Amino acid sequence: MIDQTGSRERRVCLVQHCAGRTGSTISGHLLAAGFRESGWEVDVAFGSEGPMIAEYAKLGCRPHVVPHKNWLRGGNVQQSTRRILAEWRNSGAFRRLIREVRPDVVYVNSLVSLAAALAARREGVPCVWHIRELFDDVGGEMHVPACGGRPLVRWLLQKLATHRVTISRSVAENILGTVDPAIVEVVPNAAGEEFFELPDDLPACRTVFGLPLDVPVIGVPGTLRPMKGHSFFLEAAAHVARQIPRCVFAITGTGESSFESQLRVQTEQLGLAENVRFLGTLTDMPRFYRACDVVCVPSVAEPFGRTVIEAFAIGTPVVATAVGGLAETINDGVTGMLVPFGAVEALASKLVQLLQDTECRDRLSVAGQAMARERFHRADYQRRVTSIAGEVLCS
Repeated sequence: MIDQTGSRERRVCLVQHCAGRTGSTISGHLLAAGFRESGWEVDVAFGSEGPMIAEYAKLGCRPHVVPHKNWLRGGNVQQSTRRILAEWRNSGAFRRLIREVRPDVVYVNSLVSLAAALAARREGVPCVWHIRELFDDVGGEMHVPACGGRPLVRWLLQKLATHRVTISRSVAENILGTVDPAIVEVVPNAAGEEFFELPDDLPACRTVFGLPLDVPVIGVPGTLRPMKGHSFFLEAAAHVARQIPRCVFAITGTGESSFESQLRVQTEQLGLAENVRFLGTLTDMPRFYRACDVVCVPSVAEPFGRTVIEAFAIGTPVVATAVGGLAETINDGVTGMLVPFGAVEALASKLVQLLQDTECRDRLSVAGQAMARERFHRADYQRRVTSIAGEVLCS
């Protein structure tokens, strides 16, 4: 597209591996909105079909589906090698897309989208690689490739990306081995405007989700995946229920049916069938956070912890595990509470404390909300990212 001065507007090709409603696609949606508001034309390449494609299109982005796979799924040397070669082949489709849309920058919004970074390099287009994952040695979901190991991953990131971004220091250290600003820039995730401007009160929000008005509610947001620590939470919930029998535990998200079934069985075995509500995937997360007295993020590992800053922005206090990005985001005892993963009694104790101590809840709520506005507002996030893309064009 040509602007009024006769110059072609800046164009970015944003690459999203997943088109489902996940943390990565929500962050990508904020990125896309920031680019659009800054005057960029935005093409978005998804690895598969999914419901978030329509949400990007509403922003004025042009969606494309370019199939590619996660090259960090584990396996032996042969399997790992085949996956990398497959992504080399998949890069051909990205090269055709790049030639068609002629982006000034390719913005790869996940470590798993190797094919897009390869294509950008082969087409001579600057590439920003935004890394959001952790390896399994710290409880993450990515597997170090059996062929080449970490040195290969770091070499590819150095070779293919013009600029590297991570969502936390933990991710930078785990994936790149450094937080040296000459190698990587740390840009924390952000909460959207809707989390700062919710007008509804707690009773109205509970009504939306069919939650009782006269009992304490602890919310567990996120998708149902082993990394999110639901089993650990349910063990702690059993301790909480013994002290506060009417407490309700509201769990959002969906996942693999076998894992969800496992959690439901555990709920029955712990005697929590009357206390636990599995709410499924929610599109109205601001009202969910407002409906809760306390939010718990019991993750085994966490690259950042988007749900923490969303709860902060709403003003709901948080108890989380002291892992990965969660330990960077939460100032223990000031903006939220941290416990070691696996410390069942400690988690239960903190949850009970917050339910029973209104003054402590209010103090954490005020401090968390102030931190969210200062450090995790979407305007600053979008400004930093669009600035990075602009600088890449000038480098």
